[in-house]
Amino acid sequence: MRQVFSSARLENVERVAQMLRDAGIEVRITDGRSYKGGRRGVQSYSEKGRDSARPAVWVVKSDDRIRARDILREAGLIESTTRPGDGPKLSFRSDFDEAPGKTPAQRRMTRIKFALIGGIVIVAAVGFYRTSTMPPVADLAAPPFGTRQPVLIPVAQAVLNKELPGVVATRVACLAVDGADAPPGVRDALRPPDRLTIVPVSHCQRIADEDTGSVHPNSQQPATIVEVGNFRPTAPDAGTVEYSAYHHRMLARYKTLEVRRVDGRWQVVRTVKHVSS
Repeated sequence: MRQVFSSARLENVERVAQMLRDAGIEVRITDGRSYKGGRRGVQSYSEKGRDSARPAVWVVKSDDRIRARDILREAGLIESTTRPGDGPKLSFRSDFDEAPGKTPAQRRMTRIKFALIGGIVIVAAVGFYRTSTMPPVADLAAPPFGTRQPVLIPVAQAVLNKELPGVVATRVACLAVDGADAPPGVRDALRPPDRLTIVPVSHCQRIADEDTGSVHPNSQQPATIVEVGNFRPTAPDAGTVEYSAYHHRMLARYKTLEVRRVDGRWQVVRTVKHVSS
């Protein structure tokens, strides 16, 4: 007989023995003293040295030894040791506290999965660090510069927060950005005066007659049509934008404003042009 496997854990020895039996190899187990009687083919053999107290698997027929070693190697039992007088032996990997009940192939897949997850976490952390130190793409203008582009949400917010306090003719302001209802992201970030009600421009009626003026039909209140548009960036963080506040043809103001990103926030830095009626 030739010993092909030993382990401090009886359950490992039993699993290896069964694996070899399933392959048609006759084996014996030694030192399985925690089992009652001699069930499952357990026999006792005296052996000197440090392995004498360790359960072991022995191949009965010497001709089967090489095939048994190949089966164990393919199963991932690759920790090989040799001693004088003994044939090569393999230590079951669950001796190293790997999860019991899993095949070696399953444990290898688990290790690969954890390695992949670890790599993904590292890449994500690096990407997050890099992007967190840069302005969001939506906060910066894109080329070609000097041409009309959609108004960036933070630009519209900066303009409206500065100009809305000047809307004194009415108690309702109807907001538009680029000729359409101001997006919720613009309206939600505004800090209008307490007296001023903010609604989308589609909720209001634009009337040029000075005797009537624009109105908010739902409340029957006079309204001012407030619009931001014609954004022309000159750089990723600078440009000009137009602002208008219209109640009727005789009460309106039009401005061209220079905007710039300062300390991470868009701001109105100066009025380039101002026309009132």
